[in-house]
Amino acid sequence: MFSCAEFLSEFGDYLDGCASPEVKECIEEHLRECKSCQVIIDSTAKTIRIVTESETFTLPADQIEPIVDGVMSRIRGLKT
Repeated sequence: MFSCAEFLSEFGDYLDGCASPEVKECIEEHLRECKSCQVIIDSTAKTIRIVTESETFTLPADQIEPIVDGVMSRIRGLKT
């Protein structure tokens, strides 16, 4: 099973849907056991969904994508 540090280094790809099947399985196994990482992934996914799908933001799609890409880059860069 993944440690929290391994989870943090891989969950950006998991959220993007581009994690390998093996990594996806390890992340999902870790999430079944770790409440802290469940909170991290839930809040990150909700934040991305709000930014990209909410009609309360008036940014055009071509301006939203760089924001999402920046957030995902930072997520992928997290190491503990």
